[in-house]
Parts: sequence; C-alpha cells; structure tokens
Amino acid sequence: MSGTKAAMLGETECTVPIASRTTRLQYVDSLRVYAVALVFVIHVCEVFNPWDEWHITNAERSRVLGELVVLMAPWIMPLVMLLAGVSAWYALPARDNAAYVRERTRRVLLPLVAGTLLLVPVQVWLERSLHGEFAGSLLQFYPRFFDGIYPAGNFSWHHLWFLGHLYGYSLLALPLFRYLQRREGIRALAMLGRIGGEPGGVIWLALPLVLERSLLWGLFPERHMLTSDWSNHALLFVAYVYGFVLAGSPGLRAAIDAQWRRALLIAVLGTTALVMGTWYGVVPARLPPPYSLRYLAFWMLYGWCAWAWIVAALGFARRCLDRAEPVTKTAESYAYTWYMLHQPIIVAIAYVVVQWDAPLVAKAAVLFLVSGAGTIAATHVLARLPGTAGALGHPATRGRAASVMRA
Repeated sequence: MSGTKAAMLGETECTVPIASRTTRLQYVDSLRVYAVALVFVIHVCEVFNPWDEWHITNAERSRVLGELVVLMAPWIMPLVMLLAGVSAWYALPARDNAAYVRERTRRVLLPLVAGTLLLVPVQVWLERSLHGEFAGSLLQFYPRFFDGIYPAGNFSWHHLWFLGHLYGYSLLALPLFRYLQRREGIRALAMLGRIGGEPGGVIWLALPLVLERSLLWGLFPERHMLTSDWSNHALLFVAYVYGFVLAGSPGLRAAIDAQWRRALLIAVLGTTALVMGTWYGVVPARLPPPYSLRYLAFWMLYGWCAWAWIVAALGFARRCLDRAEPVTKTAESYAYTWYMLHQPIIVAIAYVVVQWDAPLVAKAAVLFLVSGAGTIAATHVLARLPGTAGALGHPATRGRAASVMRA
C-alpha cells in the first residue's frame, strides 16, 4: 500500500493486504445467525422466568425456562459483541476514519434512534397498560413515552441498548484498532497468539472478564445505561476488542481450534453449578453480599463460564459451520432486522397470551411459535419498504448480508 493511501486510512504502515482482510468468514456469519436466534429464545423464556421481572410476565412461572436463561445469559451478548469485533478487522482497511464513522452512524446510530422512536414505545405502552398504569391508546401514550427514564419513567431503548454500546465501542476502539493493524500491532497480535497457544492459554483470556465482574458489579448496579453501566461496559468492550484481536491473530485462532473442547467441558461443569444454584435458590434470589468470599466465587464462576462458552462456540463454529448452508445463507441478510423486530413482537404477543386461562406449556408454545413467525413475516414486509427498512437495519440490497454486528 502506498504511503498516501495508508495515511488516508489512518495508518502509518500496513503489513497485511486489504484483499486478505475483506474475505468473508462463513463461520462468523453462521454463528451470528444462531446467536440472534438464541437471543429470541431467551426473551421468550423471560416471560416465564421466575428469577426476573421482564417487561411482560406470566403469573405462573417455569423454573425450567428460567434455567434456559441462566444457561445462555452469561455469554450470548458478549459473543455477539465479539463477532462484531471480528468483523471490524475486515471493515477498517477499506475505509478511512471519517468514512468508518459515517458508516457506523448510518448502520448503528440511525437504527438505534429510529428503533427507539418506533419500536420501543409500543412495548412500554403494553407494559403500562397490562399493569393498569395507563388506560389510553398508543397514540395517546406516545407523548408520555418521553416522561422520565425507564423503569421509573417511560423513556427507554429496551433491547436496543446493544446498538448504543456498539456505537460507542466502535468510536472508542478506533485508535487501538488502527494501531493493531500497523506493523507494531501485528507483532503484538503474534505475541498474543503464542501465549494463547500455550496449554490452557486461551482459557486464561477470561481473566479480565472475571476480574471486572468481581470488582465492578457491586459498584455499578445500573444496567444498560450508557453513562453508568460500567460493569457491562468492561465485559462487552473487552469482548469487542477480543473479537478484533482474534481476527488478526492466526495463532489465537489455531489455539481455539486446539482448546475448544476443553473450554466446552469447563463451560458445562461451571454452568451445571450455576443451574444447581438457581434451582435450589442459592442465586440469584440470595446473591451473596458484595465482595464477600461467596460473592467473589460466584462472579468468578460466572466470568469463566461466559468465556468458556464463547471459546467453545467459536471452536465448534470454525469446525462445523464454516460452510454455506441454505438456511443460514438465507438468514444472514435478515439477522440484524430480526434482532430489531423480535422483542416488540414478543412483548405484543405476550401481552395477549399471559391473560389467557391456559396451561403454561400452551402459553409458552404459542408465544414461541407466533412470535417467531411474526418476526419473520414482519422482516419480509419491512424489506419491501425501502426507507423504513434501511432505518431499521435491513440491507439496502436484497440478499446482501449487511448485519450491523458484521462490522
């Protein structure tokens, strides 16, 4: 690359040809589709989760469905954030800093604003209506949406918090990412690859996640608030950077290929302990006092499990999902829009279902099936509305995967 071109890209020296960094990774695309599907499953289960008070909840709860949330909650969003970091490695070389920020604004900030104004008010309105806190129509409620901050008030971004965090991380990490794609950074990535290649080396990358969960969770109780959610910031920002580092380090990828089965064993054993803890009421109802030995032990286990599941998922995907399959190939271009639309549809269907006099199993089945079908149908309808589709994350060109989590 010429010096002029490198300077335009915000780099002083580039050692890897752009062509080699714009290659699509099929296993990343496939894993992203499955991750979004699991987010959908988690949110359906939340309606019946006995250990959480979600936006809409059923009177009768299911400990089994609650355990599914316990199984997936520690690692699913960090995994999605890590995949976004992987994709950032391939997106940056073809853009200078200004172009990258413009692209992030169009594909992340614009859907965040549009989704907050179009998709979140109906969720808050249905919640307030179900609880008898508002009796009017959605149009009558809309001006009230801007009254205070949720949950005490009404204004919220609900599931779109992920986009706000991702947009902030994209800007914050940009200088670091540019450095890592220069000669000095490439050498640092090679060193990390050698460390990861040591026995259990990849597993020890969980240490920052374990430390931040142990030290910050008790200090910053607010969740998904961009200015005060420092515990989740520490977890998710590290996952985002890890994704970028993974994409740039062949040594780390080889280490994951060699160690993912060991990580899976750690994940299963650790999650079994967490599941037993929730089943017998040890957590989360009786979470130990902050910074006690039991508290530190709990969050250490939580952090190790989260990273172990991520490593296991990456290793499995690299081995088994690194080829185009008809189902995932079709779903790739819709994953982002599914994420945008799935929660308001779940909330709307749950608003009706929880008021039925029916067995819990029947309610859960109907909610899962109707919400899934509704999300897919709404996505296809949205694809035919070009202006609105772009604002809510659907790719401008049909069939072209443009997931925001891709870069």
